[in-house]
Amino acid sequence: MKAWLLLFLCIFSIASHAVIKRHDVPAENYLLNDAPKYLIDLPHEGHGVLINEQWVVTVAHTIFYDYRGKELKIGLNHYQIENVFIHPEFKKPSKSLLSGDLAPLMSFLKARSDIALIKLSSPVSSVQPVSLYKNTNEAGKVITVFGKGATGDGLKGEVLETKSSKQLNQFQNIVDGAQANWLTFKFDKPPNVLALEGMHGSGDSGGPSIIYRENKPFLVGLSSWQFAYGDISDFKAGLYDTTAYQVRVSSYVNWIMEIMHHE
Repeated sequence: MKAWLLLFLCIFSIASHAVIKRHDVPAENYLLNDAPKYLIDLPHEGHGVLINEQWVVTVAHTIFYDYRGKELKIGLNHYQIENVFIHPEFKKPSKSLLSGDLAPLMSFLKARSDIALIKLSSPVSSVQPVSLYKNTNEAGKVITVFGKGATGDGLKGEVLETKSSKQLNQFQNIVDGAQANWLTFKFDKPPNVLALEGMHGSGDSGGPSIIYRENKPFLVGLSSWQFAYGDISDFKAGLYDTTAYQVRVSSYVNWIMEIMHHE
């Protein structure tokens, strides 16, 4: 495989996520037959979340090209994308960050705002949007995360070849940190972990992280990237002790509301 393709896959694994599982739990325990209706598949890859009858939120790095005019399937119907709004503090990494020591790339990812809004050309009437989590007490709470991308386990890491199956999985974790624009959690080793302890893998950036209050779902985070160190050529996604970074929705509520109210 060409070096440039290996590098692309490596970077994409750092910044695009699905479900990596415990090695000591049957993989089928993580499988779901039905996706939450607010979970939206994007045109190229990754997910968004329906947060309003006419708006979908996602991470900005899932916007691979101009999506205007493309369609999203929501419930049983298709809706055309009218416009896309990328946060002004989002940037793509330069070539110089995509080789050698990972430390500069990690600093770059942490400094940017990886969030975007998609406006639909017509309102959705058949699916209930998920509410935004507006409190700032996320630390210590159990989150449930959904994804359809690559799978694997904490011992071996992500298996990129599994991404094409697009199986729906869920996992859980506990928010370790809630600072500035990011939520973080660690993929801990068994046995003293959650029954569905998990981690992100390639193919499901923008997937929702949910907190339930009285059985009602609230969107608390969006899958974004994994922290890594050392040389980029040695990076392996999804191993135990890896830390995940998710877009902290509570930090962007004002920006979200401003965009929606002015469009």
